[in-house]
Amino acid sequence: MQNCYTLRPDRGKNVTYLIRATFWYGNYDGKNQTPTFDLYIDVNYWATVSSPIYFYEEITYVSQADDIQVCLVNTGNGVPFISALELRPLDDDISPSGLRFLQLHWRYDIGRSLNYSLRYPDDVYDRIWEAKNYKKWIILNTTSAIDLSVNDDEYKYKIPGEVLRTAQGPMNASSPLELWWLSIGQNKWIVYFYFVEIERLTRGQQREFTISMNDNQFRETVSLEYLKPVVVVSTPVNGWNITFSIESTNKSGKPPILNAVEFYTIGDLPNVPTAQDDVKAINDIKAMYHIKRESWQGDPCVPSKYTWDGLTCSYGNPPRIILA
Repeated sequence: MQNCYTLRPDRGKNVTYLIRATFWYGNYDGKNQTPTFDLYIDVNYWATVSSPIYFYEEITYVSQADDIQVCLVNTGNGVPFISALELRPLDDDISPSGLRFLQLHWRYDIGRSLNYSLRYPDDVYDRIWEAKNYKKWIILNTTSAIDLSVNDDEYKYKIPGEVLRTAQGPMNASSPLELWWLSIGQNKWIVYFYFVEIERLTRGQQREFTISMNDNQFRETVSLEYLKPVVVVSTPVNGWNITFSIESTNKSGKPPILNAVEFYTIGDLPNVPTAQDDVKAINDIKAMYHIKRESWQGDPCVPSKYTWDGLTCSYGNPPRIILA
């Protein structure tokens, strides 16, 4: 059984959206037993929800229809719930081309000392930036204004100046910045790296470094200018262990830095929704005859185990309703 929320954004389909679902159980039902259930975006699996504390799931998603369905699927482990559901339109060109579903894992404002999240109005997209300090890295910061000129190609990412005014670098100037994490399954990862030179360097000095991930599955060299943002979006990398290294080049006079970072996995979209003409027709029938069946939520045919009661579907590309 599933319960679905229908989002109807003004911009309609083929637009990139940030969608965030927030959950906070808080023992609202007095059972003191956290439910476990699945979360779907349209007809495809998004995440499994199971946490007694406040948390959220966030994706960037390109809708293929004017309506977007967010569904809570009961898996027999307690009654699903949701605390908040948000949708924000994004500029289409800030996501890698052809990737319709990116799932956020972490978004860090590196080097910020104040331990609170930064979001709207500082971030016009209402991304939530968590303060992060790595213990083995040193902190750098500035009070100078970051150059966020609209003529700069990096401006499309609209990263808040407050996020970019802090950074971290290695304790040993000759060492790289290195991170690694375990990947659940063979997920493909996309990492957004955000850099700004926040130190006024002496004449002739320049900070230049090379980013490499997973044995050079991705590699790019970056040169920084004072207070000018640089954004590097990795190509997809995969493996059981994901690693990245940011290391100064031979001609660089300064160690590498990192101001902010986002980590995403590429979501799978294996299921195709029911033909839109069929969906419109069955919803018109549902409205005309005031049909109120518990199963008649979300897509009529997909996923197949949640087909609406009383319907028979054919599962071509796309699926069709053949009997009601």
